[in-house]
Amino acid sequence: MGKEVAVEQLCKGTEEGKGSGKRMYDAEQVILKQVDHEDIDFINLCKELDLFLDQAIGGADKREKYKGFNQTDSMDYVVVAYVDHRPVGCGALRQYSEEEIEVKRVFVQEAFRGAHIGALILEDLVSRAKQMAYKRMILETGAFLSLSVRLYERYGFERIENYGAYKDMPESLCMGRGIGEDAVYYCTGRWIAADDLRELFASVGWLSAQYADRLVKAVQKAGTVISAWQDQKLIGLIEVLDDGELTAYIHYLLVHPQYQHRGIAGHMLDAVKLIYQDYLYLILLSEKQSTIPFYEKYDFALIEGSTPMQIRHL
Repeated sequence: MGKEVAVEQLCKGTEEGKGSGKRMYDAEQVILKQVDHEDIDFINLCKELDLFLDQAIGGADKREKYKGFNQTDSMDYVVVAYVDHRPVGCGALRQYSEEEIEVKRVFVQEAFRGAHIGALILEDLVSRAKQMAYKRMILETGAFLSLSVRLYERYGFERIENYGAYKDMPESLCMGRGIGEDAVYYCTGRWIAADDLRELFASVGWLSAQYADRLVKAVQKAGTVISAWQDQKLIGLIEVLDDGELTAYIHYLLVHPQYQHRGIAGHMLDAVKLIYQDYLYLILLSEKQSTIPFYEKYDFALIEGSTPMQIRHL
């Protein structure tokens, strides 16, 4: 029997399939079915995943050392995604410690990639991990799996130090995020609902809150957007405009007043500095003198002799 999809929608949308011409699937079109680790559909999908990874990394011999970490009989929760009764993707969870659970075996068949199915699977895994009362989720992937990395980033996973058996494997990339009731997690993605943006911008008294529908479009066109969340509440945002090569401008940086002074703004700034570390200029406009010392802690310096100017239509 299929079970209902528990859609968390952390960033209230997805970039999968955007502009690709691919058909997008929603929760009504994809059946997520919980199965056991011996389910034939899950086994076959895992075989496809292993073949895909073997080809991506350049040969099965290069993945030999990983085989012991992906035994299907060690999984504590398994889900298979079906479209028109066809198994097209899967995902699993395995206990890592009393408070941490590991994401395993996330895979979508090539013909169905970029169609939101991977997102639905990951949303289900996050929801189930919360139901199981874990505090944190961790996973291992590879830097060469750029689409997978971007998916995980959209759902609040950030790079962490390689853990456990992956410590001495430089080709591995480990990620993690909190899922406890008070956990703050950070999503990299440009698809955030108007109501969430309106509430956040209004909380700090910015007039942009009156133009939430336009804010959605503006955020979608930005170079980089990192949002901070607690449970399903948007509590912070940083938006960067860039020319793709030399100059990046931090346009928005705001944190809901109830969550200020918790290091959230600094965390987002550090992430942006890392993303744009090869640019010649990373610029921002500090509208209040009182915020200058904060930005100076993150290596920003006043531009001597400059005068900010604008044409304002608000």
